[in-house]
Amino acid sequence: MDQLWVPPSIVTLLKATVIDNIHLCFHRLLWAVKLKLRLQTLCRLRRTVDDMKDALMEIIQLATLHSNPWVLMVADILKSFSDLEEQNPNVQDILGELRGKVGECEASAMLPLECLNKNALTTLAGPLTPLVRYFQLKRKPKSATLREKWLQKSMETAQQLKRSVAFKKYKPMTNVS
Repeated sequence: MDQLWVPPSIVTLLKATVIDNIHLCFHRLLWAVKLKLRLQTLCRLRRTVDDMKDALMEIIQLATLHSNPWVLMVADILKSFSDLEEQNPNVQDILGELRGKVGECEASAMLPLECLNKNALTTLAGPLTPLVRYFQLKRKPKSATLREKWLQKSMETAQQLKRSVAFKKYKPMTNVS
């Protein structure tokens, strides 16, 4: 269980045939793998969940019989989530209303402002106010001074190396008799 995979990264690996076969080996998997397999359901597109609904529900049923409390909790959450969405007309109404509201919004309004470049941000939010400087350093920090010093030394060394290589390249050969 040393692999650091998360549900969004494994979703592409778990095709319908793999999901269909997981219930056969579910009891032999580590609890952490079972947990991540359950959580990947939340990262799937709606149509793929609908396509694999029977196999996913069967795995959720197997998970509800597990002894690990985390696997049980996630299985119960997913089971109640799927039951709630299917059977409750209030949930269906709210979901329909939300889908309508999202459909009415512009695509640019759905993005966080951090995603926009400077021109798009200026167009949407108006001109940006300049940043206020609250204090000014009297001298450069020691780290900046050291950095400049080392950069200068490295540039001098590089120039000396270039000169020595160029000098060796064009130095006339003398015949030794």
